[in-house]
Amino acid sequence: MYAIRAHLETPGGRPAGPPVAPVVRDGLERGLRGSARLSHARIRVTPQELDAVVFVAAGNLLDAEDRLRDAWHQLTSAGGVLSGWHLLHCEADSRLALGLHELPSHP
Repeated sequence: MYAIRAHLETPGGRPAGPPVAPVVRDGLERGLRGSARLSHARIRVTPQELDAVVFVAAGNLLDAEDRLRDAWHQLTSAGGVLSGWHLLHCEADSRLALGLHELPSHP
């Protein structure tokens, strides 16, 4: 399982109305192709930004990153839940995978 961080923003920082985290998670789960599977996702959404740590089970790290990146692109394409948003960052977080970073808890 691989921990992958993602960061998305609305164009020009203009509020586009925040998507609901469970809808984003479901979209990622549906968008993962091949043997990659979503295990868990922590998603923080504001009107201008979306930050996520997604745990993906896959055969190797490159497959996990590529499949998750494809899933984000499906969500940000025309007609997607995140249409109009831009994926700025989507790559493995080795510190998190090694347990060297603690996720903040949100009530």
